[in-house]
Amino acid sequence: MRQFLMILAVTIFVIVGALDTTHARDRSGVLKGSDVIGMKVEGTDGKKLGTIKDLVIDPLDGDVDYAVLDYGGFLGVNDKYFAVPWEALKISDDRKKALLDVTKQDLKQAPGFNKKHWPDLSTRDQTIVIYEFYGVPLPEEEPKDAK
Repeated sequence: MRQFLMILAVTIFVIVGALDTTHARDRSGVLKGSDVIGMKVEGTDGKKLGTIKDLVIDPLDGDVDYAVLDYGGFLGVNDKYFAVPWEALKISDDRKKALLDVTKQDLKQAPGFNKKHWPDLSTRDQTIVIYEFYGVPLPEEEPKDAK
């Protein structure tokens, strides 16, 4: 009987240790990049616009400037990417999708780019075009000596 309990205890320990905990529910209240990348994005009409393919992070302050939306195409062919200001997205309460105040028709007119030819998203001119399209207030420009 003692040997059986020992084997049972070791078996349980091995099974528990082998469980994949990477998908454990995060209760910390933070939003991890790994949760956002791949997240579905819906428009105001409730239709799927695409998925978040990447995040653009400002290397100076660590802020997320843009979520890169992958739209269109089939099996990765003819996809178009859109840099969406982080402030333009709203993450759903269940954290399973992001909501964007545009429709598919609107998105066809949005400033986008080829996934193999990214624009310089750090320029002020590019920022103005993108932020104005999504109706988001422009980020404040800090003096260069402020950082």
